[in-house]
Amino acid sequence: MRCGWGEEEGSVSCLECERQTDLRQRFVMTNKFYEGSARNWFTLDSVEIVQNGTTAKFRVSIISSPVEYSFHCQLVGTRSQYGARLIPLDDKEKTWDVVISDFQIQAFSVQNITFSYASDCTSFFTPAIWMALVTSLVLLLILTYGIHMIVHLTTNSRFDNPKDPRLSIPETE
Repeated sequence: MRCGWGEEEGSVSCLECERQTDLRQRFVMTNKFYEGSARNWFTLDSVEIVQNGTTAKFRVSIISSPVEYSFHCQLVGTRSQYGARLIPLDDKEKTWDVVISDFQIQAFSVQNITFSYASDCTSFFTPAIWMALVTSLVLLLILTYGIHMIVHLTTNSRFDNPKDPRLSIPETE
């Protein structure tokens, strides 16, 4: 896929070689200062996709990052299971199935045409990490219960004395 940056529009234009279709995307971003973090953040507000004269507009969920960083997400698309979601604005866009894999964007502070450190869309606690933590907690509780039971074992207070007469139980009544 060949892509070129159109600075007058602030959009990326791509030409797919296989189908020879014109595909253009326009990313609308804002830059805002937040007093809580004392830094500027960029937010991707909407994405406009134009293919063969057909335009689709999508709102974007959770794509934001500090201005000094880039934003990265493994999957961005219209389905709900993706890390960042494109939400159709009209009913005609609901028929579009958009998937962007290995998505990375940086709005400002680009140096040497390379991305800076990426703020990722997945949190540190992925489902696999949560499963490992819960399983470890259950196993730790079982181990703690077992050690507690072993520590509180009691022995008989009186043992058989070998010098005492043996205990005899008569067999007849």
